[in-house]
Amino acid sequence: MTEHPGRLSGTPPPVPHRPALPARAWRWTVSALVGPDPSPGEVAAALVAACAGTALAAGAAWAADLPAPAVLVIGIVAFDFFGGAVATSTGSAKRRYHAPDRGRRHRLRFVAAHVQPFLVALFVPGLHWWAAATLYLFTLVGALAVAFAPSEAQRPAAFAATVTGAAGALLWLPVPPALAWLAPVMLIKLLLGHMLPESGAAATEKETHVAEESRPGGAA
Repeated sequence: MTEHPGRLSGTPPPVPHRPALPARAWRWTVSALVGPDPSPGEVAAALVAACAGTALAAGAAWAADLPAPAVLVIGIVAFDFFGGAVATSTGSAKRRYHAPDRGRRHRLRFVAAHVQPFLVALFVPGLHWWAAATLYLFTLVGALAVAFAPSEAQRPAAFAATVTGAAGALLWLPVPPALAWLAPVMLIKLLLGHMLPESGAAATEKETHVAEESRPGGAA
């Protein structure tokens, strides 16, 4: 029998250390919500935004005397949208959704899966189905515009769709006051967060580096 160097004959091989079940569950949860290997700051910011947004949205719904099921649904959607608006802006989420094996089809499917406006319309009196459909379709069209825009125009396209969509929803859609946050936060999460490949600071740094390399003699 061949012995492993440095190991006594008959000694069982060491068992690889595995984190305890709560630690593994927590790691899986934050990876699902934020992205692979998020930093503590990214996780904290996303959770704070999710909890604060849920409290604001559910509190407004409760103050508006909406039925308890409506308050519950609004709280769940708010947790997803407020937390997601922060999570999709993180470097961890960019590594997941803008990896080389993730094309525009993956990102557009993610946007199309956000049917929460219809769920809210099902439970909240005063939110008409056509208003929910308008918000959903505008978000999808905005995502298509960002996805198919030239790389240098993606960021302006995302901001243009977000500000016009948010203003249009606030001014023209018959949305109950307790749901005034729905359109702006949804657009921020999906167009500014999810569809853009990197943060503004990273994009600016990259553009500066490219500009410097394009000069005669290259970057210093």
